[in-house]
Amino acid sequence: MLLQKYRENKEALKQIGREALAESRRLGLPISAKDLENEAKDRAEHEQEERVPAAMRQ
Repeated sequence: MLLQKYRENKEALKQIGREALAESRRLGLPISAKDLENEAKDRAEHEQEERVPAAMRQ
C-alpha cells in the first residue's frame, strides 16, 4: 500500500513538473539544463511504455 502511494505521489510530482515547464515556456522563462535533461528522460520513458504491447501491460 505504501509503495502504491509512493508511485502515485511520484507521478503527481512529475505532472506538476511538466506543468511548470510548460508554464515557463509560455512565459518565455529560461529552462535549466537539468530540467531539459529530466524532460528528455521522462519523454523517453513514456515512449518506451507506449511501445509495450497491451497484452504485456498489467
